Amino acid sequence: MRKVLSICLIAILIILVTGCSKKNNEDKEIPIPVEAIKVKTANIQREIELVGTLTAWKEANLAAQTTGRIDHIYVEEGSRVKEGDLLFEMDDTQLAQTRIQYQVAKDNFERIKPLYESGSISQSQYDQAKANFESIEKTYNMLLKNTQFRAPFSGIITAKRYNDGEIFLLTPTATGAPSVVTLMQINPLKLILNVSEANLREVKVGQNVEIQTDLYPGEIFKGKINNVNPAINPVSRTFQVEVKIPNSDERLKPGMFVRAKIFTGMTKGILIPRSAVLKQLGTSSFYAFVVNNNTAKRVDVQLGKELDAEIEVTKGINEGEILITKGQSLLKDGSKIEIKNKIE
Repeated sequence: MRKVLSICLIAILIILVTGCSKKNNEDKEIPIPVEAIKVKTANIQREIELVGTLTAWKEANLAAQTTGRIDHIYVEEGSRVKEGDLLFEMDDTQLAQTRIQYQVAKDNFERIKPLYESGSISQSQYDQAKANFESIEKTYNMLLKNTQFRAPFSGIITAKRYNDGEIFLLTPTATGAPSVVTLMQINPLKLILNVSEANLREVKVGQNVEIQTDLYPGEIFKGKINNVNPAINPVSRTFQVEVKIPNSDERLKPGMFVRAKIFTGMTKGILIPRSAVLKQLGTSSFYAFVVNNNTAKRVDVQLGKELDAEIEVTKGINEGEILITKGQSLLKDGSKIEIKNKIE
């Protein structure tokens, strides 16, 4: 009996000693050294990133209103012209005939007008001469515009589709409406962007826009919003924004694919070092550690705008919290920590 009691006492002592040893080990857990910062809000530049294709600021496909022979084209592809310059002429046979009729009608009307004012001819004779002159004048001006084609604005000839003496046919082609030459104004250029309706309140005329193209790596070209279409496309749920881009050196060309940023203003947000954010293995989730009574507390975070060395946190971390920025890879939720740096 005594032997049994002795064994029991020894067992109880072993359990007590082991329990105390474990408790002491827990109490003696070594804090993990970390560095931390106090979370603050900052001003963040907001922007909308889109893609688009550059187009000419103005474009005109110039052609006659009727089928006819082209008398002479005065320009070539690449020719620079000013507003009002003569670009090409159609056969002027009909114009020449009408010019004679116009001059006769004009002379007759100018002769009759003083006679009417002096009372030498009747009202009906005057009205008839006036109507005849105005009718022929309209016909002459129409034929003049349809024979001599001048530049409606300054620009560059980007296409010449006929040669002298060829017959211009007023029939659609594979490229669209028929034309003799195409004139483009490429300084400035135009960029049409399709913006989501969710951004309608943020986009305004006059806002700055930056564009980049792979043709000029690292270079930024600047423009401004010139017009915002108030109508929303019911299918795509987008609205169009017209951007005006100066192009004095003409390095940018119509048809170029570009990436654009519309700068919509500054707002407050929380920015933290990228190094403070960890990614959950095998997922697209992110987390970080904040300080809670000398221990590390794991928090799931949602990320926003990315900057060079910082990243925005939209959910999970609040202003004023102490965020662990170094040493967090050794932590788990509840780990004891020791902050080694001065927190400002």
